[in-house]
Amino acid sequence: MSSPPPDGAGDGADEPTRWRRLRPMSRHVPHLYLPGPWESAELALSDGHRHHLSKVLRLVAGAPCSYTDGAGTIGTGTVADGRLVRGEERQVEHPRPEVSVAVAPPRSRDRQRYVVEKLAELGIDRLLWLDTRHGEGKAPPAGKAAAWAAGALEQSRGAWVMACEGPVSLQKLPETPTLWVAERESPPPRNVVDSGILVIGPESGFVEGEVPDRATRIGLGSRVLRVESAAVVGATILLDRAGRLHG
Repeated sequence: MSSPPPDGAGDGADEPTRWRRLRPMSRHVPHLYLPGPWESAELALSDGHRHHLSKVLRLVAGAPCSYTDGAGTIGTGTVADGRLVRGEERQVEHPRPEVSVAVAPPRSRDRQRYVVEKLAELGIDRLLWLDTRHGEGKAPPAGKAAAWAAGALEQSRGAWVMACEGPVSLQKLPETPTLWVAERESPPPRNVVDSGILVIGPESGFVEGEVPDRATRIGLGSRVLRVESAAVVGATILLDRAGRLHG
C-alpha cells in the first residue's frame, strides 16, 4: 500500500492540511433539526450539535450541512464555529393523507424509545400514547419522547417532525375520518385515502367495550407481534397504502 502524499503534494495542495486529511470522514452531510422561527442568516447550534459535528464527524468550518425547522422548511448551509450559516432553502408540503399511531406504551424505556424512533423515521405524523385498562407501561416524559423524535428526524433527513402526545384514552382520541384498530384474524387494510389513527393496544388486549364502535379492525399478519413491532408493521402498511412510502 502506498503512503499518502506529503502536505502540499497532489490534488488539493492549496487546501488546509487538516481539511484534506479529514475529507474521507466528511463526505456524510449531517442533517440538523433546528426549530424555528429563524430570524437571522446564522443559526446557533446546541452543545450537542456542536459536539457531534466537531468531535464525532470532525467537520471544520465551511463543511456542508442540511437542516430543517421540523415544520416543512429544509435547507443546505455550512458549519461556522458553533453556528450554521443558512443557505438555499425550500418548503416541503406536509404529506397527505395524515397517518397517526396511538400506542399503549410498552413497559421498558428502551422499547418506548424504539416505538418513537421508528415511527418518526417512517414519517408518521403524530404518536399518541394510549391510556388503557390493561396497559402495563407508563408513557415517557414528554421531553424525552420529543428528543427521540428529533433524533429520528435528523437520522431520516425529514422535513416534518413527529408530534408526541398523550397519554389519552381511546374515547378521547382526536376525531379523524378513520380509526383503525390492529386485531388478529381481521383482513388487511385497503387503500388509505383519508387521514386516520392506527390503534395498537397493550399485549394483554382491550377490555370489552373499550374500543369505539366506529373503529375499523385491520390485520397485520398471522403472527403475534409485540407492541413495538405491531406499531412499526402497521405504520408501514398504512403509509404504503396511502402512497407515502415512495413519494
